[in-house]
Amino acid sequence: MSAEPGRPPVALLPLTPAQIRIAQKIADGKNTDTITKELSIAAGTITVQMQHCGQKLGVRGRAAIIHAGFVTEQLQRPDKVPFPGAFSPPEIETWRMVAIGATTKQISVRSSISRDRAQKRIRALRKRVNAANDPHLVTLGWAYDVLDESLVDMASGTVLRVPIRRWPAHAAVSVALGKLPTHR
Repeated sequence: MSAEPGRPPVALLPLTPAQIRIAQKIADGKNTDTITKELSIAAGTITVQMQHCGQKLGVRGRAAIIHAGFVTEQLQRPDKVPFPGAFSPPEIETWRMVAIGATTKQISVRSSISRDRAQKRIRALRKRVNAANDPHLVTLGWAYDVLDESLVDMASGTVLRVPIRRWPAHAAVSVALGKLPTHR
């Protein structure tokens, strides 16, 4: 499931504005038919553009594309919101596996359960959080703070590169004075 030891992160290839528009709608849980109507494009265009996104990001599957887009900050990350209740360790593990683009077979092997049980676990998690599909499940994982940029080892073997955040000048001065910067 993880990349080879010592394997460097892949170089970031930027998504086009059209790819970002399509991926953002997928992240919001919209299906291909809805997106074709909203953007006035053919379903085949969406499929091809998502394949190109996967190639640029080094991942397979729409859920992994959305996660990689959030990690690399090419897609707008959802706002953090609280979820009423806690998630179980199997739910969190399933969520993480979906986000990295693991297949049902990979999830079943990792969790030591049948493929049928793995599919049921994914469906139950989607139902619990009202996710329209797996990419939307990933978006909600980010919103509920289950997923974040620490999850960079993708099932494809790609290691995502997290963009370096530059601190504003006043933050650097604060650090020099022994104070930690606060995020607004």
